[in-house]
Amino acid sequence: MAFDPYRILGIAPGAKPKEIKEAFRRKVRHLHPDAGGEEKLFLELKRSYDFLLEKYSPLRLEIVKERPVKGNYVFSFLDVTAEELALGEKVTVAIPGPMIECKACQGTGKNLSGRKVKCTLCEGLGKIDLVKGISQVVCPECGGVGEKWLDLCPKCRGKGVVSKDIEITLKLPLGARPGDILFLSGEKLKAGVDLYFELIVHEKDGFYFEGNRLVIKVKVPFWEVALRGEISFRTLEGYEKLKIPEDLSREAYLVFPRRGAYLPDGSRDDLLVKLEVYFPTNLPDEVFKKLEEIKEIVKEDKNGSSNS
Repeated sequence: MAFDPYRILGIAPGAKPKEIKEAFRRKVRHLHPDAGGEEKLFLELKRSYDFLLEKYSPLRLEIVKERPVKGNYVFSFLDVTAEELALGEKVTVAIPGPMIECKACQGTGKNLSGRKVKCTLCEGLGKIDLVKGISQVVCPECGGVGEKWLDLCPKCRGKGVVSKDIEITLKLPLGARPGDILFLSGEKLKAGVDLYFELIVHEKDGFYFEGNRLVIKVKVPFWEVALRGEISFRTLEGYEKLKIPEDLSREAYLVFPRRGAYLPDGSRDDLLVKLEVYFPTNLPDEVFKKLEEIKEIVKEDKNGSSNS
């Protein structure tokens, strides 16, 4: 059955934010795991709630195919983790704010700790004569200090003002993938420029993307492979246990249907579980002794089988 957030929340298509919130609060009392509800149904309810409310967000990021070639905009990179991107989490970004006086140069636009020369207009006096010997005014060239700075302020690059960044919280759009470019209209921000962000996605806690597919990397110690035991690993919903496949050698991929990153329509892609067998090198001597014993047992068993 196709994902239908309106049906799950029990509201009519086109419901307003107030109706969506009321429906969620009404159902969550019974479906929350702390109240004895089934976790799967609760997660489906939460997903529906987030999906519908996101459509009404005034600061909604949109996925675009490429950055513009012209126009009044600011382009920057947005660093997120693979898990944040997969779930469409909220992230904090800095955007250009109002222009304020540069504190480094006190609004002069000059490097106040840089090179200085004597002002040639007032000859270092800081004042010039309007009427010789009768009236003087502050030198307009050096501002009355008698010296001039040669270098521009490195912070404001000679402008005397800098932009005060403002931090805002934005929700990553469902279905965004590494390398996508996100767009936020300057009109929605009540700012003078549009914003474009290119997504830079980092691996964290074993989650990363291979192409558009979310992968969780799980390291399996060789003794667990030999014993054909179970391993515990993370998913987007929490920890799960998995019986190690009998044919696992060096590595293998397992597919968990509809457990991966969100798609634009609110459904889920598959999750790839990458199992990697590892052989630690810093084992204590006692372990190596046991391994030697096992080696001899296997060797004897093999010889006995070949002689019979």
